[in-house]
Amino acid sequence: MTPINGAFILHEDQKLLTFCCFDHLALTDNPTVKKNAIKYVLQHGIYPFSQVADFYLTCQQDLEKKLSDLLRRESALFFSSRSEANFTTLSAIGHTGATIFIDEKCHPSLMTGAEASKARVVRYSNLEQLERLLDRAADKIIVTESVFSHDGSITDLPQLTEIADHFQALLYVDDSHAFGISGIDGMGLCAHLPEVDIISGSFGKACGAYGGYIACKQTIRDYLIKKNALLSPPIIGAIEASLDLIPQMEGERKQLEQRSHWLKQTLREMGFTLPKFNTPLVSIEMKSEDECERLKSYLLQEQILVNTENNRIKLALNVCHMPDHLTRLTDAIKSWLLAGISLVN
Repeated sequence: MTPINGAFILHEDQKLLTFCCFDHLALTDNPTVKKNAIKYVLQHGIYPFSQVADFYLTCQQDLEKKLSDLLRRESALFFSSRSEANFTTLSAIGHTGATIFIDEKCHPSLMTGAEASKARVVRYSNLEQLERLLDRAADKIIVTESVFSHDGSITDLPQLTEIADHFQALLYVDDSHAFGISGIDGMGLCAHLPEVDIISGSFGKACGAYGGYIACKQTIRDYLIKKNALLSPPIIGAIEASLDLIPQMEGERKQLEQRSHWLKQTLREMGFTLPKFNTPLVSIEMKSEDECERLKSYLLQEQILVNTENNRIKLALNVCHMPDHLTRLTDAIKSWLLAGISLVN
């Protein structure tokens, strides 16, 4: 696979329209981001040479401080990925005697982190059920995503913060799919909610780089410092430039919202049921995994690449997707439906 831009890749001499790229703001190929990555290579080299967890490059420490300020938290800590951030943090804070209440739609890294801890793990399906469960527990940790990677829906964070406050529960929110594309200045849905105790996230989505993070109180960072990751200087440079650019990209965020709205409305008119939220994640539920794979194969014949998960077609929009690209996708799905394939609903 050779990337062309956020909308196209070259695969086996075929130019494929792709909806598998989470680089929502196309920052991976942004000239300013690339220039800053090169600058950091020249200044600091390629590899973060220290092997001591709490003794690492000043530029990474400075960037952690910059991120914590943007997210309005006391501190931040970097990891090699979002999955590593979630797994490491939850497995560490889930102590014996605690109960982790986790939304059943959460990303697998949140699930595995909770299950690897010493805490009891309880899954919930809605906030009403969560309240009933919390009423019977002592030491409580609530875990959720702001924007669920499962289907692009958004959790009710204002209500959830009230619940966490009422039951004196620690609130942990993975903001990966909101950071960069939602909230004030694109800083996600948690930055302006001080009631969220721990924010986790990814630099591999709208930030256009790689790595993960948590933003939290200094005491939590100190507890986890020996479990962090040392990012390479060019990645630190890329992230730094992205953090400067994201607040300025309100136009791009509005574009994503409008095109997500159009795509979801068009799919609804075909008979699909989708969440009402206009996030750049679109999840089409099919009747079965087999039917899902058949649609994926048909779209590939039309030179359109999509991802699948269980019985869902997963689409990720970015600013490189133009209206005609979305029309090409919906026309292909419509043609597949007209061939006689029934919908799940």
